[in-house]
Amino acid sequence: MPNSSKSDTSANVLTYDAIVIGSGISGGWAAKELCEQGLKTLVLERGRNVEHNKDYPTATMDPWQFKHRGAMTKAFLDANPLISKAAGFGEDTAHFFIKDKDHPYIQEKPFDWIRGYQVGGKSLIWGRACQRWSKYEFTNPERFGYGIAWPIGYDDVAPWYSHVEKFIGVCGNKDGIEAMPDGEFLPPLK
Repeated sequence: MPNSSKSDTSANVLTYDAIVIGSGISGGWAAKELCEQGLKTLVLERGRNVEHNKDYPTATMDPWQFKHRGAMTKAFLDANPLISKAAGFGEDTAHFFIKDKDHPYIQEKPFDWIRGYQVGGKSLIWGRACQRWSKYEFTNPERFGYGIAWPIGYDDVAPWYSHVEKFIGVCGNKDGIEAMPDGEFLPPLK
């Protein structure tokens, strides 16, 4: 007879086909694709849920309405040399970034780990401007000696770029520039 003092927890075990860590642009997209393929998917996110309108306190503000006209103070920049390097970082988006002191790490080689703890990660500050990498981003690391050859190239990912752009809606203009490939664009921003 089984030992009755030990409870059988096997009925409470949850199983998943895939586990995605983080709901930023990569994690969120991976979860979407996995679910659409019928996989039972768990997304783990350490950040808060962002409620539309309520959690965008600066979305409708004009530059002159900010205390520092969108810039950060020298004291803030001195205390946060990493996050202040991020594209899209400023007085209007600072609430979507984790301050350097709250996310310490040891930098053995130059690497800026800039994070946002909320559902959607830092994609919330991209403003629908998410251009494709060109063939050069895939080949230049080896060509110029600062990295190794990528196992894939632009032609391998171009169909995925189109797939994603049609879903998320990326603003842009078809200019025919090789270094900035054309995509499936919504009209460009004014």
